Amino acid sequence: MMWAAFASEWTKLRRPTLFLSTFLGLAAAASLFVVLMFSQASANGGIVTLHQLARPNGLVIGVARAAMLLGVVAFGIAASQVASEYSLGTLRQLLVRQPRRAVLLAGKMLGVITFLVLALCFAAVAALVVAVVAAHSRGVSTSAWFTGTGLGDLVRELGDLALATIGYSVLGMALGQFVRSAVFAVIVGFAWLIAVENIITRIVPSTQPWLPGASILAVASGGGEGVSYEHGLILGAVYLVVAIAAAMTVFVRSDVTA
Repeated sequence: MMWAAFASEWTKLRRPTLFLSTFLGLAAAASLFVVLMFSQASANGGIVTLHQLARPNGLVIGVARAAMLLGVVAFGIAASQVASEYSLGTLRQLLVRQPRRAVLLAGKMLGVITFLVLALCFAAVAALVVAVVAAHSRGVSTSAWFTGTGLGDLVRELGDLALATIGYSVLGMALGQFVRSAVFAVIVGFAWLIAVENIITRIVPSTQPWLPGASILAVASGGGEGVSYEHGLILGAVYLVVAIAAAMTVFVRSDVTA
């Protein structure tokens, strides 16, 4: 059953070293972005103005700006969790207990996705608490944050970040399935998301709306320059379907017990 594979994956993910480092690391990264944003904000300019931070959506600006960093971290964790099964040789023992490979991989994917989405939610809560403290330290009113409009913006942003986290996680797990090396998967993923896509878009700007990282980032930020939210959502879904299908095909047909 897929539930058994899901539970087995969560048993591994609950290890204190991984669990605490992931949850606390993402929370620290998101909180740092919030602190930097408030510290750099000014009355008339900068990354963001103090007036913008006092708006109803000011509560989520810092978290939204941290979307790329949070996504890259989620990608790396997801890739390493799948690839490490090969490098550590634990996949053979798992296949003895669950020989239906598609069921096993589906359960593992679902486990990693739920783990990272929960870590994102924890990071968002931590960042929001930090945002309230930072706002009071800079004299920014937070009354608009907790109105119906402000809370609605918060829910939408958290939903978009959760969707983006799922996207980054699936792409990371697919890459880990292909390369079968945790270190190499993380390096390749980071290089592509941080450097390669930026280089490609600088050389050929028209390619930006069609790149996977840019599409998922547009979902996380509610739309961005050059990529609309709707376009990113549709294209991101296509990439994920292709990634899942390819990963399943490779996993089912390849010799993973050698």
